Amino acid sequence: HVTVWDVAVERNVEITGPDGFRFAQLLTCRDLSTCAVGQGKYVLITAPDGGIVNDPVMLRLDDNTFWFACADSDVRLYALGLAATAGLDVEVNEPKAYPLQIQGPKSKDVVGDLFGREILDLRYYWFGRTEVDGIPVIVTRTGWTSEVGYEVYLLDGSRGVDLWERIMDAGRPYDIRPTGPSDI
Repeated sequence: HVTVWDVAVERNVEITGPDGFRFAQLLTCRDLSTCAVGQGKYVLITAPDGGIVNDPVMLRLDDNTFWFACADSDVRLYALGLAATAGLDVEVNEPKAYPLQIQGPKSKDVVGDLFGREILDLRYYWFGRTEVDGIPVIVTRTGWTSEVGYEVYLLDGSRGVDLWERIMDAGRPYDIRPTGPSDI
């Protein structure tokens, strides 16, 4: 039916500043000129030798602000090292954003009931800012399953329990179940 995954272990690396776009493009071999504000892309962060440092989902929040959602590795440290020598005006941060996923055939029903039916207009790998009961979030039409899915980035860490309970309440009619990304 539908599952909710606590994936808050995933950390975002934020690239921002006047040269944010140029620096984000240095991190990945993917052409970011085709990525609009409000869109995400699956990208590779590449090392100078052509190796892969990580393969995150990247979100373009504005012209010069990008989030790279990393499951593991030292992408932030790698980006800080690159920033130290790149000669560009950028900041490398870890934003206070805590992700979870709503995945499965009934995920559209849960997300629509929770955030309003207009959220269902999100195209694959696009996102929007919204809120539920005053809890600020970014909702992306992404995920790690072969089903329809969404990632919800909580933007106020003090409201984590509130958001979890709200999602579970919205999912109850659809038989929602908590799980983890490694559950087989």
